[in-house]
Amino acid sequence: MENNSKKSATEEKAKVTYNTERTNLQEFGYTKSGNVQGDPDVYASYLERILNGDLVDEQYKGLSESERKEKREKIKELEKALDDTKKNNVKFEQNIKVKEKQIDEHRAELLQIREKRAEDQEELTRETFSTLKFSINLFILIFLTGYLFFFYISAAYKALYVDFEGISEKIAEGLSTGSILPPAYEIAEAIRYNYLLFLVPFVFYAFGWAFHILLDMKHKAKIVFISLLITVTFIVDLLLALIIHTNTESAKELMGLSTMKWSQNPTFYIILFLGFLAYILWSIILDSLLREWKKREVTLNLKRIIKHLRKDIKNLEEKIMPVELIIHEIDILRNEVDTFVQGNLKGFIDQFTSGWISYLSPDNLKSVKNKCLNIRDEFVEKHKIQPGIVKVIKARRK
Repeated sequence: MENNSKKSATEEKAKVTYNTERTNLQEFGYTKSGNVQGDPDVYASYLERILNGDLVDEQYKGLSESERKEKREKIKELEKALDDTKKNNVKFEQNIKVKEKQIDEHRAELLQIREKRAEDQEELTRETFSTLKFSINLFILIFLTGYLFFFYISAAYKALYVDFEGISEKIAEGLSTGSILPPAYEIAEAIRYNYLLFLVPFVFYAFGWAFHILLDMKHKAKIVFISLLITVTFIVDLLLALIIHTNTESAKELMGLSTMKWSQNPTFYIILFLGFLAYILWSIILDSLLREWKKREVTLNLKRIIKHLRKDIKNLEEKIMPVELIIHEIDILRNEVDTFVQGNLKGFIDQFTSGWISYLSPDNLKSVKNKCLNIRDEFVEKHKIQPGIVKVIKARRK
Protein backbone atom coordinates (compact mmCIF):
# COMPACT_ATOMS: atom_id res chain seq x y z
CA MET A 1 0.00 0.00 0.00
CA GLU A 2 2.84 2.32 0.92
CA ASN A 3 4.57 1.63 -2.38
CA ASN A 4 1.38 2.44 -4.25
CA SER A 5 1.09 5.75 -2.36
CA LYS A 6 4.66 6.76 -3.21
CA LYS A 7 4.08 5.82 -6.83
CA SER A 8 0.94 7.95 -6.98
CA ALA A 9 2.77 10.91 -5.44
CA THR A 10 5.56 10.63 -7.99
CA GLU A 11 3.06 10.48 -10.85
CA GLU A 12 1.21 13.49 -9.47
CA LYS A 13 4.45 15.50 -9.31
CA ALA A 14 5.10 14.63 -12.90
CA LYS A 15 1.67 15.94 -13.81
CA VAL A 16 2.26 19.40 -12.26
CA THR A 17 2.42 21.79 -15.22
CA TYR A 18 2.52 25.57 -15.55
CA ASN A 19 -0.53 26.38 -17.63
CA THR A 20 -3.31 28.56 -16.31
CA GLU A 21 -6.00 26.27 -14.90
CA ARG A 22 -9.38 27.51 -13.62
CA THR A 23 -11.12 25.35 -11.03
CA ASN A 24 -12.94 25.24 -7.72
CA LEU A 25 -9.86 25.44 -5.54
CA GLN A 26 -11.34 23.69 -2.51
CA GLU A 27 -12.61 20.69 -4.43
CA PHE A 28 -9.44 20.66 -6.53
CA GLY A 29 -7.31 20.65 -3.37
CA TYR A 30 -9.26 17.76 -1.83
CA THR A 31 -8.98 15.65 -5.00
CA LYS A 32 -5.28 16.27 -5.51
CA SER A 33 -4.51 15.64 -1.86
CA GLY A 34 -6.29 12.29 -2.10
CA ASN A 35 -4.26 11.36 -5.18
CA VAL A 36 -0.93 11.82 -3.38
CA GLN A 37 -1.97 11.12 0.21
CA GLY A 38 -1.44 14.83 1.07
CA ASP A 39 2.25 14.80 0.03
CA PRO A 40 3.69 18.11 1.39
CA ASP A 41 6.06 18.51 -1.59
CA VAL A 42 3.19 18.28 -4.05
CA TYR A 43 1.22 20.69 -1.87
CA ALA A 44 4.10 23.18 -1.98
CA SER A 45 4.25 22.91 -5.78
CA TYR A 46 0.55 23.80 -6.01
CA LEU A 47 1.11 26.84 -3.81
CA GLU A 48 3.76 27.98 -6.32
CA ARG A 49 1.27 27.52 -9.12
CA ILE A 50 -1.27 29.65 -7.29
CA LEU A 51 1.35 32.34 -6.68
CA ASN A 52 2.43 32.33 -10.32
CA GLY A 53 -1.13 32.47 -11.59
CA ASP A 54 -1.03 29.01 -13.13
CA LEU A 55 -3.77 27.80 -10.81
CA VAL A 56 -6.68 30.17 -10.26
CA ASP A 57 -10.25 30.20 -9.05
CA GLU A 58 -12.90 29.21 -11.56
CA GLN A 59 -14.30 32.77 -11.43
CA TYR A 60 -10.99 34.25 -12.63
CA LYS A 61 -11.32 36.31 -15.84
CA GLY A 62 -7.69 36.78 -16.93
CA LEU A 63 -6.07 36.78 -20.36
CA SER A 64 -6.28 33.72 -22.56
CA GLU A 65 -3.11 32.21 -24.00
CA SER A 66 -3.96 33.56 -27.48
CA GLU A 67 -4.50 37.06 -26.06
CA ARG A 68 -1.25 36.85 -24.16
CA LYS A 69 0.54 35.75 -27.34
CA GLU A 70 -0.88 38.70 -29.29
CA LYS A 71 0.29 41.11 -26.61
CA ARG A 72 3.79 39.59 -26.64
CA GLU A 73 3.92 40.11 -30.43
CA LYS A 74 2.78 43.69 -29.94
CA ILE A 75 5.53 44.17 -27.36
CA LYS A 76 8.12 42.95 -29.89
CA GLU A 77 6.80 45.39 -32.50
CA LEU A 78 6.91 48.26 -30.02
CA GLU A 79 10.43 47.32 -28.91
CA LYS A 80 11.56 47.42 -32.54
CA ALA A 81 9.80 50.77 -33.02
CA LEU A 82 11.49 52.01 -29.84
CA ASP A 83 14.90 50.93 -31.10
CA ASP A 84 14.34 52.58 -34.52
CA THR A 85 13.08 55.77 -32.87
CA LYS A 86 16.15 55.95 -30.64
CA LYS A 87 18.47 55.46 -33.62
CA ASN A 88 16.66 58.13 -35.64
CA ASN A 89 16.71 60.51 -32.69
CA VAL A 90 20.47 60.04 -32.33
CA LYS A 91 20.91 60.78 -36.05
CA PHE A 92 18.73 63.90 -35.83
CA GLU A 93 20.58 65.12 -32.73
CA GLN A 94 23.92 64.67 -34.50
CA ASN A 95 22.65 66.69 -37.49
CA ILE A 96 21.42 69.38 -35.11
CA LYS A 97 24.88 69.61 -33.51
CA VAL A 98 26.53 69.90 -36.94
CA LYS A 99 24.18 72.71 -37.98
CA GLU A 100 24.58 74.49 -34.65
CA LYS A 101 28.34 74.38 -35.19
CA GLN A 102 27.88 75.85 -38.69
CA ILE A 103 25.73 78.65 -37.23
CA ASP A 104 28.47 79.44 -34.69
CA GLU A 105 31.05 79.54 -37.50
CA HIS A 106 28.96 81.92 -39.64
CA ARG A 107 28.20 84.15 -36.66
CA ALA A 108 31.91 84.29 -35.91
CA GLU A 109 32.53 85.21 -39.54
CA LEU A 110 30.00 88.04 -39.32
CA LEU A 111 31.59 89.28 -36.12
CA GLN A 112 35.03 89.14 -37.71
CA ILE A 113 33.82 91.23 -40.68
CA ARG A 114 32.33 93.84 -38.36
CA GLU A 115 35.41 93.98 -36.13
CA LYS A 116 37.71 94.29 -39.14
CA ARG A 117 35.67 97.15 -40.56
CA ALA A 118 35.45 98.87 -37.19
CA GLU A 119 39.26 98.82 -36.84
CA ASP A 120 39.84 100.41 -40.28
CA GLN A 121 37.55 103.37 -40.95
CA GLU A 122 38.69 103.60 -44.56
CA GLU A 123 37.83 99.96 -45.14
CA LEU A 124 34.58 100.50 -43.26
CA THR A 125 33.64 103.20 -45.79
CA ARG A 126 34.89 101.19 -48.75
CA GLU A 127 33.49 97.76 -47.83
CA THR A 128 30.27 98.58 -45.96
CA PHE A 129 27.02 98.88 -47.85
CA SER A 130 25.86 102.50 -48.08
CA THR A 131 22.13 103.02 -48.49
CA LEU A 132 22.69 106.66 -49.53
CA LYS A 133 25.24 105.79 -52.22
CA PHE A 134 23.10 102.95 -53.53
CA SER A 135 20.02 105.18 -53.67
CA ILE A 136 21.82 107.98 -55.54
CA ASN A 137 23.27 105.49 -58.03
CA LEU A 138 19.85 103.96 -58.59
CA PHE A 139 18.19 107.37 -59.01
CA ILE A 140 20.71 108.55 -61.62
CA LEU A 141 20.75 105.19 -63.39
CA ILE A 142 16.96 105.19 -63.83
CA PHE A 143 16.94 108.59 -65.51
CA LEU A 144 20.04 107.84 -67.60
CA THR A 145 18.38 104.62 -68.75
CA GLY A 146 15.34 106.61 -69.90
CA TYR A 147 17.52 109.19 -71.60
CA LEU A 148 19.56 106.59 -73.50
CA PHE A 149 16.41 104.73 -74.47
CA PHE A 150 14.86 107.71 -76.26
CA PHE A 151 18.21 109.06 -77.52
CA TYR A 152 19.19 105.89 -79.36
CA ILE A 153 15.69 105.36 -80.77
CA SER A 154 15.82 108.87 -82.23
CA ALA A 155 19.42 108.50 -83.42
CA ALA A 156 18.74 105.14 -85.10
CA TYR A 157 15.58 106.51 -86.69
CA LYS A 158 17.36 109.56 -88.10
CA ALA A 159 20.26 107.46 -89.31
CA LEU A 160 18.14 104.78 -91.01
CA TYR A 161 15.27 106.90 -92.30
CA VAL A 162 16.16 110.09 -94.19
CA ASP A 163 13.31 112.61 -94.29
CA PHE A 164 14.87 115.28 -96.49
CA GLU A 165 11.62 117.27 -96.60
CA GLY A 166 11.36 117.31 -92.85
CA ILE A 167 15.01 118.25 -92.43
CA SER A 168 14.61 121.06 -95.00
CA GLU A 169 11.58 122.42 -93.18
CA LYS A 170 13.48 122.52 -89.91
CA ILE A 171 16.44 124.23 -91.52
CA ALA A 172 14.12 126.76 -93.16
CA GLU A 173 12.55 127.46 -89.76
CA GLY A 174 16.00 127.88 -88.23
CA LEU A 175 15.65 124.79 -86.00
CA SER A 176 18.50 122.46 -85.07
CA THR A 177 18.51 118.91 -86.38
CA GLY A 178 20.81 117.60 -83.65
CA SER A 179 19.35 114.63 -81.80
CA ILE A 180 20.02 115.46 -78.15
CA LEU A 181 16.62 114.38 -76.80
CA PRO A 182 13.89 113.63 -79.32
CA PRO A 183 10.45 115.20 -79.05
CA ALA A 184 7.46 112.94 -78.54
CA TYR A 185 6.39 113.10 -82.19
CA GLU A 186 9.73 111.60 -83.27
CA ILE A 187 9.05 108.52 -81.12
CA ALA A 188 5.62 108.24 -82.73
CA GLU A 189 7.23 108.52 -86.16
CA ALA A 190 9.77 105.84 -85.23
CA ILE A 191 6.95 103.49 -84.20
CA ARG A 192 5.19 104.04 -87.52
CA TYR A 193 8.45 103.50 -89.35
CA ASN A 194 9.65 100.33 -87.56
CA TYR A 195 8.71 99.20 -84.06
CA LEU A 196 11.94 97.14 -83.90
CA LEU A 197 13.79 100.43 -83.31
CA PHE A 198 12.81 99.96 -79.67
CA LEU A 199 15.40 97.17 -79.53
CA VAL A 200 18.31 99.47 -80.45
CA PRO A 201 18.83 100.93 -76.93
CA PHE A 202 19.16 97.41 -75.54
CA VAL A 203 22.24 96.88 -77.68
CA PHE A 204 23.92 99.70 -75.77
CA TYR A 205 22.56 98.41 -72.45
CA ALA A 206 24.21 95.10 -73.35
CA PHE A 207 27.47 96.97 -73.93
CA GLY A 208 27.11 98.49 -70.46
CA TRP A 209 26.41 95.12 -68.85
CA ALA A 210 29.41 93.63 -70.67
CA PHE A 211 31.48 96.52 -69.28
CA HIS A 212 30.53 95.45 -65.74
CA ILE A 213 31.27 91.79 -66.49
CA LEU A 214 34.72 92.67 -67.84
CA LEU A 215 35.49 94.82 -64.80
CA ASP A 216 34.62 91.82 -62.63
CA MET A 217 36.96 89.52 -64.56
CA LYS A 218 40.31 88.44 -63.14
CA HIS A 219 41.80 87.76 -66.55
CA LYS A 220 45.20 89.24 -67.37
CA ALA A 221 43.84 90.72 -70.60
CA LYS A 222 40.92 92.43 -68.84
CA ILE A 223 42.13 95.94 -69.74
CA VAL A 224 42.46 94.91 -73.38
CA PHE A 225 38.89 93.58 -73.47
CA ILE A 226 37.52 96.73 -71.82
CA SER A 227 39.43 98.94 -74.24
CA LEU A 228 38.08 96.99 -77.20
CA LEU A 229 34.52 97.24 -75.86
CA ILE A 230 34.77 101.00 -75.40
CA THR A 231 36.35 101.38 -78.84
CA VAL A 232 33.56 99.37 -80.52
CA THR A 233 30.90 101.41 -78.73
CA PHE A 234 32.62 104.66 -79.69
CA ILE A 235 32.80 103.57 -83.32
CA VAL A 236 29.07 102.72 -83.36
CA ASP A 237 28.25 106.15 -81.88
CA LEU A 238 30.63 107.80 -84.33
CA LEU A 239 28.96 106.10 -87.27
CA LEU A 240 25.48 107.13 -86.06
CA ALA A 241 26.66 110.74 -85.67
CA LEU A 242 28.34 110.71 -89.12
CA ILE A 243 25.22 109.31 -90.83
CA ILE A 244 22.97 111.88 -89.17
CA HIS A 245 25.43 114.65 -90.11
CA THR A 246 25.61 113.41 -93.71
CA ASN A 247 21.79 113.29 -93.99
CA THR A 248 21.49 116.84 -92.65
CA GLU A 249 24.18 118.21 -94.94
CA SER A 250 22.64 116.47 -97.96
CA ALA A 251 19.33 118.19 -97.22
CA LYS A 252 21.14 121.57 -97.05
CA GLU A 253 22.87 120.88 -100.32
CA LEU A 254 19.52 120.11 -101.99
CA MET A 255 18.23 123.47 -100.76
CA GLY A 256 21.26 125.24 -102.18
CA LEU A 257 22.63 126.08 -98.74
CA SER A 258 26.27 125.93 -97.79
CA THR A 259 27.45 122.73 -96.06
CA MET A 260 30.26 122.00 -93.63
CA LYS A 261 32.51 119.12 -92.79
CA TRP A 262 31.66 116.91 -89.80
CA SER A 263 34.84 118.02 -88.06
CA GLN A 264 33.59 121.65 -88.13
CA ASN A 265 30.01 120.85 -87.13
CA PRO A 266 29.25 121.30 -83.38
CA THR A 267 26.03 119.29 -83.76
CA PHE A 268 28.10 116.27 -84.77
CA TYR A 269 30.04 116.39 -81.50
CA ILE A 270 26.87 116.94 -79.48
CA ILE A 271 25.27 113.85 -81.00
CA LEU A 272 28.47 111.81 -80.55
CA PHE A 273 29.42 112.72 -77.00
CA LEU A 274 25.96 113.08 -75.48
CA GLY A 275 25.36 109.51 -76.63
CA PHE A 276 28.77 107.99 -75.99
CA LEU A 277 29.57 109.81 -72.72
CA ALA A 278 26.07 109.13 -71.37
CA TYR A 279 26.56 105.43 -72.18
CA ILE A 280 29.96 105.39 -70.43
CA LEU A 281 28.46 107.10 -67.36
CA TRP A 282 25.55 104.62 -67.41
CA SER A 283 28.02 101.71 -67.48
CA ILE A 284 30.11 103.09 -64.60
CA ILE A 285 27.07 103.87 -62.44
CA LEU A 286 25.60 100.42 -63.16
CA ASP A 287 28.88 98.81 -62.09
CA SER A 288 28.99 100.94 -58.94
CA LEU A 289 25.37 100.08 -58.13
CA LEU A 290 25.97 96.34 -58.49
CA ARG A 291 29.16 96.45 -56.43
CA GLU A 292 27.37 98.37 -53.71
CA TRP A 293 24.64 95.75 -53.67
CA LYS A 294 27.26 93.00 -53.53
CA LYS A 295 28.64 94.53 -50.30
CA ARG A 296 25.20 94.16 -48.80
CA GLU A 297 24.93 90.60 -50.10
CA VAL A 298 28.08 89.47 -48.24
CA THR A 299 26.57 89.92 -44.78
CA LEU A 300 23.02 89.36 -46.00
CA ASN A 301 23.91 85.93 -47.39
CA LEU A 302 25.54 84.93 -44.11
CA LYS A 303 22.39 85.97 -42.27
CA ARG A 304 20.26 84.02 -44.75
CA ILE A 305 22.42 80.93 -44.26
CA ILE A 306 22.10 81.25 -40.49
CA LYS A 307 18.33 81.66 -40.81
CA HIS A 308 18.13 78.63 -43.10
CA LEU A 309 20.22 76.53 -40.68
CA ARG A 310 18.00 77.55 -37.77
CA LYS A 311 14.96 76.48 -39.78
CA ASP A 312 16.64 73.13 -40.49
CA ILE A 313 17.35 72.69 -36.77
CA LYS A 314 13.72 73.43 -35.94
CA ASN A 315 12.56 70.84 -38.49
CA LEU A 316 14.98 68.27 -37.09
CA GLU A 317 13.83 68.98 -33.54
CA GLU A 318 10.25 68.38 -34.65
CA LYS A 319 11.30 65.02 -36.10
CA ILE A 320 12.72 63.85 -32.77
CA MET A 321 10.08 61.53 -31.34
CA PRO A 322 9.60 61.12 -27.57
CA VAL A 323 10.28 57.52 -26.52
CA GLU A 324 8.50 57.82 -23.17
CA LEU A 325 5.09 57.04 -24.71
CA ILE A 326 6.39 53.88 -26.39
CA ILE A 327 8.14 52.76 -23.19
CA HIS A 328 4.97 53.42 -21.22
CA GLU A 329 2.89 51.39 -23.68
CA ILE A 330 5.39 48.52 -23.52
CA ASP A 331 5.25 48.57 -19.71
CA ILE A 332 1.45 48.45 -19.78
CA LEU A 333 1.45 45.47 -22.16
CA ARG A 334 4.10 43.64 -20.14
CA ASN A 335 2.11 44.25 -17.00
CA GLU A 336 -1.00 42.83 -18.69
CA VAL A 337 0.91 39.78 -19.95
CA ASP A 338 2.53 39.15 -16.57
CA THR A 339 -0.62 39.72 -14.53
CA PHE A 340 -2.53 36.52 -13.92
CA VAL A 341 -4.51 37.20 -10.76
CA GLN A 342 -6.10 40.29 -9.43
CA GLY A 343 -7.95 39.36 -6.30
CA ASN A 344 -7.63 37.73 -2.89
CA LEU A 345 -4.47 35.65 -3.20
CA LYS A 346 -4.57 34.73 0.49
CA GLY A 347 -8.16 33.57 -0.01
CA PHE A 348 -7.12 31.42 -3.00
CA ILE A 349 -4.41 29.75 -0.93
CA ASP A 350 -6.76 29.20 1.98
CA GLN A 351 -9.44 27.69 -0.30
CA PHE A 352 -6.99 25.26 -1.81
CA THR A 353 -5.46 24.45 1.60
CA SER A 354 -8.90 23.87 3.10
CA GLY A 355 -9.63 21.26 0.47
CA TRP A 356 -6.14 19.72 0.76
CA ILE A 357 -6.20 19.22 4.54
CA SER A 358 -9.81 18.04 4.48
CA TYR A 359 -8.47 14.80 3.13
CA LEU A 360 -5.95 14.72 5.97
CA SER A 361 -8.57 14.70 8.75
CA PRO A 362 -7.86 11.14 9.97
CA ASP A 363 -5.53 10.91 13.00
CA ASN A 364 -3.00 8.79 11.14
CA LEU A 365 -2.44 11.72 8.71
CA LYS A 366 -2.23 14.40 11.39
CA SER A 367 1.53 14.80 11.06
CA VAL A 368 1.21 15.28 7.30
CA LYS A 369 -1.58 17.80 7.88
CA ASN A 370 0.55 19.82 10.33
CA LYS A 371 3.48 19.75 7.94
CA CYS A 372 1.32 21.11 5.14
CA LEU A 373 -0.04 23.87 7.40
CA ASN A 374 3.53 24.82 8.36
CA ILE A 375 4.47 24.92 4.66
CA ARG A 376 1.51 27.25 4.04
CA ASP A 377 2.47 29.59 6.90
CA GLU A 378 6.11 29.75 5.78
CA PHE A 379 5.02 30.33 2.16
CA VAL A 380 2.69 33.18 3.12
CA GLU A 381 5.37 34.79 5.30
CA LYS A 382 8.11 34.34 2.71
CA HIS A 383 6.10 36.03 -0.05
CA LYS A 384 4.50 38.55 2.33
CA ILE A 385 1.01 37.60 1.22
CA GLN A 386 -1.56 39.73 3.01
CA PRO A 387 -5.29 39.10 3.47
CA GLY A 388 -7.66 40.97 1.18
CA ILE A 389 -7.39 42.07 -2.45
CA VAL A 390 -3.91 42.16 -3.94
CA LYS A 391 -3.18 44.45 -6.89
CA VAL A 392 -1.32 42.02 -9.14
CA ILE A 393 0.42 38.70 -8.99
CA LYS A 394 3.10 38.21 -11.61
CA ALA A 395 4.03 34.98 -13.34
CA ARG A 396 7.33 34.01 -14.89
CA ARG A 397 7.98 35.75 -18.25
CA LYS A 398 7.97 33.41 -21.22
